[in-house]
Amino acid sequence: MTVDWESFTNNTIEAAEVRLLGLVDVPSVLALQKLIVHEVKRQGQLSAAVLICEHPPTITVGQDGSLLDLPVDQRQLEARLIEVHRVQRKGGTILHQPGQLAVYVVVNLDECGLGENEFRWRLQKAIINTCRDSRVVARRSGDDPNVVTGRHGLVCETGIGIDDRVTCFGAFMNVSVRLDEARQFGRGIHGERISSLNAERVRPSIMAHVRASLIKHTCENVGYPEYHIHTGHPFLKRVQRMSAADERG
Repeated sequence: MTVDWESFTNNTIEAAEVRLLGLVDVPSVLALQKLIVHEVKRQGQLSAAVLICEHPPTITVGQDGSLLDLPVDQRQLEARLIEVHRVQRKGGTILHQPGQLAVYVVVNLDECGLGENEFRWRLQKAIINTCRDSRVVARRSGDDPNVVTGRHGLVCETGIGIDDRVTCFGAFMNVSVRLDEARQFGRGIHGERISSLNAERVRPSIMAHVRASLIKHTCENVGYPEYHIHTGHPFLKRVQRMSAADERG
C-alpha cells in the first residue's frame, strides 16, 4: 500500500463543533462567539465552530447600517422590548426574531484555504442548498453581495466579521418569521422585498429539518464535512447566572 504522506500536514482539517443553542439573546451569543474566536485563533483544541440559534426580537446594526434603517428612535424600540446592538460585522441593519435561524461560523480562513469573498460565497451556497432541500429555489443577488433571494424577496442575509483571519458572525435565514415585522427595519424600510422559507413554500417548514440541512451544508461548504453536534454550551449558563445576579443586585 502506498501512503500519501503529503496529506499528513499540520493543516489537516478536523471535525467542527456544532452547538444548538435554542432561543438565546444576542449579547450572550456575542460573548460566547468572542470566547470561541479566541480559542480558534490560538489553535487550541477547537478548530472550527458553528453556532445555530434563534434570537428574541432584537436589531443588530453592522458596519454599513445607520439610524435611517430604523422607523423610530431607540427609546421607542426599547419600549417595544426590542434592543438595538451595534456589532462588528459587515452588512447593514438586521431584525432578528424567532423563526429566523442565525448561524455563526468561526473558522480560520488560512486553515480552510479560503479568502473572505470565497468564504461568503460558500456560506451563501450552503443557504441555497438548504433552500433546495425544502424545494425552494434561491440564488445570490446580482446587486448585493450579502443577500440570498427567493422568488418573492430576501430569504437570507449574510454579515461576516474577520478577526486576524478568523471569521465570526455569518448568516441569518428567514424560515417562519413575521414578515410584517421584518419589513419595518433594515432593507425592508427602504423598500426591498423581504420573504421567508414559509412564504416561498406557501406552507409551514419543519424547523428541525431546516436546521439539520443548514448545519450539514454549512460544515461541508466551509471545509468541515465531519462535525459533532452538541446542545447548549456551559459558558451560556454561566452568563445567564451572572445576568440574573445583576438583576437581583
